[in-house]
Parts: sequence; C-alpha cells; structure tokens
Amino acid sequence: MPEAVDAQQNEPVSLLASVLIVCYNRAAALKRCLSALEKSRERSRLDIIVLDTGSRDGSGQLDSDFPEVTFLRMPRNFGATKALNIGARTAKAGLLFLLDPSVEVRAETIPELAAVLAQTPDAGAVCPLLTDAAGKPLPQVRRLPDKEALGRAWRDPAALTASVPDLKEPLIANEYAGRKALLIPKTFLKGMNYFDEKYGEFGGDLELAFQVRHAARRTYIATAVAVTDHSATESAPAYSDKQLATLAADRLNGAAHYLGKRAGMSAGLLMRAGAVFGTLGRVLTLQKPGYTWPLLMALVNRAKIDGSQSGL
Repeated sequence: MPEAVDAQQNEPVSLLASVLIVCYNRAAALKRCLSALEKSRERSRLDIIVLDTGSRDGSGQLDSDFPEVTFLRMPRNFGATKALNIGARTAKAGLLFLLDPSVEVRAETIPELAAVLAQTPDAGAVCPLLTDAAGKPLPQVRRLPDKEALGRAWRDPAALTASVPDLKEPLIANEYAGRKALLIPKTFLKGMNYFDEKYGEFGGDLELAFQVRHAARRTYIATAVAVTDHSATESAPAYSDKQLATLAADRLNGAAHYLGKRAGMSAGLLMRAGAVFGTLGRVLTLQKPGYTWPLLMALVNRAKIDGSQSGL
C-alpha cells in the first residue's frame, strides 16, 4: 500500500483510505465535512481529495484552510461519475471512501469501517449508519430499483424510498447504498474498469451497487459506526426551471442507460421513448412550459451532466 510521511516522526506510514468528495457549490457543507475529517483518529493515514466540479461559491478555494487536502478543480460541471473516476485514479490508498459534503464523520469512522470491511468475508463495501443532528437514524436501506421505480425516480429522486436500519443488527445488507458515505476497495473499481462515463451525475452508484451484487458480495451498513447527515437542514439550491430540466434529463439518461445494460437495450429505449412522449404531451397541453419545453429538448438530445450543459 502507498506510504505517507508522519510529520512528527518523519517516518513513512501506510495509507488507510483515500476520501473522495465530489462538491458543486456547497462551500459551507464542504468546510464542515473537511473540518470533521481533519479530526480523524488516523488523519495521517488519510488521503483526502476534493473533486470540485466547477463551483462558483468558493468551494474550490478552501485549500488555504485545509493545506493537507488535495483539491482537484474542474473548469465545468462534468458530473459526479467523471469526477469520481478522476479521484479514484488519483487516489493513493487501497480503500476508497466516497463521501458527500453533507456528511460529518466522527474521529473513529473510517478506521472502524475499514475494520468491519476486513473482518466481513462477504462484504464488498461498507457504509456507516446515517443519523440526523440529534442522533436519530435516517432511512438508508434500499433495494436496487426496478424498471417501475426508475421510471418514477427520474422525475422525482425522492421516489426512491428507503427504510431505517434495524439497530439490533450489527450489519444490515443494503443493496443500493448510494455514495453518501461508502467504503470500498479500489481494486473493485479497477476490476469494473471504474465508473461507466455514459452516466453523468445520476446512475454511477446504481452501476456500482449492481456490480457488488453481481460479484456475490454485499454492501453492509455498520450500525455501530454512526455519522451525521446534515442534508435535510441544508438550503436547497435555487435552480431555474431550465436547470431543473437539465437535472431531470440527466436522471433519465442514467436510469435508461442502467436499464438498457441490465434489462436489455430495448428496455432502455422504451424508457427514453416513454419519457419523450410523456413530456411532449405536457408541452402540447401547456403544462409548466418553462420547464417542460427545455426538458423535452434535453430528452430528445439525450443530454446529461458532462460539462457540455450550460448554466449548471
């Protein structure tokens, strides 16, 4: 495993994990996230990488506050999939910890997750228990979505419902853990040739979850390892109708591409066609024209978040 240098003893130390944080216009959350990581028990063994996808709020200029963190700044928003590939290929450690800026870890989080992963033979990945600021567990147990669930999710991400983990169990299998906080061996991503960049912002984590299951492995929630998820209290971005249309088109692209790979090309094409014709019907009946017309154009062009979109 690659080595870092202990600043106090001037001796090489083996790296425990590389932390990959994709961030877009979330400076306050990112600062809180990094501040918590800096207090990690084995901070000298962490390789922390911020993948700033074209932020304009100062997120990419926090390097003076966190000189030991690597900031990789992208000129435009290339989407989470491409950003994570850049981060994974840059990462120096054998374990990758995918982390959302909304999550505040504790000092023991990463070492404890690494121990669970090492001690659980059928684990392909592990994630911590997500709690709110008061310590109440949040819904995070999800099945891999089927065609019907994906058809709802591209229109409304909240349609992918989750349940609260049973705290009586030390490990809870979680088919679709997402990428809010997930520890996985880098060799697993290398083995699947990293993330498929036909996904933009949405869908790469679906593919990862499928690949873990396909490898006869499980993703587990370690219920004794809790972190705080502040996403519910963060201010929602003030997106315009056109930006919301771009985001929805990206979700459709991710859902249809995943479905095409896992249920056959015709299934993906039918999902795309259904989305186009359904949106066309709303355009013709003048339903939210400021949103539905840009959405129709984006769906027809198979748009996704990859740096080519404007205003996002």
